[in-house]
Amino acid sequence: MLSRHIVRSKTLQAIYSHVIGGENDIAKSGKALLSSVEDMRDLAHLQIYALLELHRIAERKIEENKNKLMPSEEDINPNLTFVNNPMLLHLNENQNLKNEFAALKVDWSEMEDIFRKMYKEVQSWTDYKKYMLEKEHTFNSHRQFIAKLFKKYIAFDQNLRDFFEEKNIHWSIDTYLTGVMVHAWLKKYDPENPASLKFPKMLKDSEGLGDDDDKTFMLKLFDKTLLNFNKYDEIIEKHLKNWELDRIITIDILIIKMALTEIIYFENIPIKASLNEYIELSKEFGSSKSNSFVNGLLDKIIQELKSEKKIVKVGRGLE
Repeated sequence: MLSRHIVRSKTLQAIYSHVIGGENDIAKSGKALLSSVEDMRDLAHLQIYALLELHRIAERKIEENKNKLMPSEEDINPNLTFVNNPMLLHLNENQNLKNEFAALKVDWSEMEDIFRKMYKEVQSWTDYKKYMLEKEHTFNSHRQFIAKLFKKYIAFDQNLRDFFEEKNIHWSIDTYLTGVMVHAWLKKYDPENPASLKFPKMLKDSEGLGDDDDKTFMLKLFDKTLLNFNKYDEIIEKHLKNWELDRIITIDILIIKMALTEIIYFENIPIKASLNEYIELSKEFGSSKSNSFVNGLLDKIIQELKSEKKIVKVGRGLE
């Protein structure tokens, strides 16, 4: 599932799109944000499918070599370590994955040449050669090799990224995030643990109500930031020295407004934790000077809001 940092990142991107696109319907944009996050699970399943497609190419290649007019000894008696990898065999028979793949209805035929080229590159990979020559393997060694192969050849492949972007324009950005998540999932995949056989949901569900629920957190952060958008302009302008609001980088202002929302409306999140998160976002999305600007301005605003008793935190040490 997505970390809170990534949830904040996705929310920032959605707010940016809403503002730059001149949208007025906050509820509609909120639904689009939720849909884009939930769609990332489909992307993750496509990346898993790509791994299995590479496996199928390996199986086909062995059969093609056996059917040559003059097959070599290696063609007749190939090394089957990769095609018989128990991790891949189990993934292929995983009914949860089969159901997800069937629902996606993606035609992969145009990608066959890409996968054949990829498999050829895999065969030249030093780690693959070592893996194929190893006489004894445990399930864990098979699993760790597949996770490593996925990370190197599938997760960040540009051809696959282009293919996915054709299906969903947001997936060009999300491929990296889901690649990291699938890699982590593969490393812990355990046929004897039913809970590990399903790829997890993107957003964490809470047993109770409140901001512990990722969906609630994300949509509240999105809605409150946009509903208080103009109000935040007034707060920010008071603390700008020798700067006009419309001359500041848009993304910096959005980050500050999101931070104010979290600090004011999320009473269970420590101020310092929120501040650190938005400084990190400014480093990722802003300019080289954004983090110091965001940090300095937020610090001044927080001090004022504290003095005016406009920040209320529940629990010791949250302020």
